[in-house]
Amino acid sequence: MTRISRFPVEDAVLEKLYYLMFEVVNCMDEEEEFSSIINELLSPTERIMIAKRVAIIYLLMKKIDYSNISDVLKVSSTTIAKFHSIMLKGKAIKNALKGIVGNEKVKDFLEKLYLDLRGPGTYGVNWKSAWRQKIDYEKRKARGF
Repeated sequence: MTRISRFPVEDAVLEKLYYLMFEVVNCMDEEEEFSSIINELLSPTERIMIAKRVAIIYLLMKKIDYSNISDVLKVSSTTIAKFHSIMLKGKAIKNALKGIVGNEKVKDFLEKLYLDLRGPGTYGVNWKSAWRQKIDYEKRKARGF
């Protein structure tokens, strides 16, 4: 865990710091620019920590099991439970991720429809590749990624 000074910063100064940080992150137009600024500002550990936190909430919104989240992201069930309670109380992160989850549901529906139409057992389909696609789909669905 990162360490900060034991002397607290005044609330007015902290508010200005957050505003400055928002302005720096908000001014970016492209993913490459965002990535380079984040890489300069945050240590590798901090980047991983933030990415895992967002991913935990995202996977919880997709209703993925704790054990699968723990296995994929290499986090404890206690950490998952902590972010589950944060997700239930908070509104901002849920609103930010809601559109992404909705898009994933549409994509999942279309992929499932394709597998139903061209899946294993369908006449004229290579059964070996169809089974492989179906198994890959089931794994992605169970793991959330």
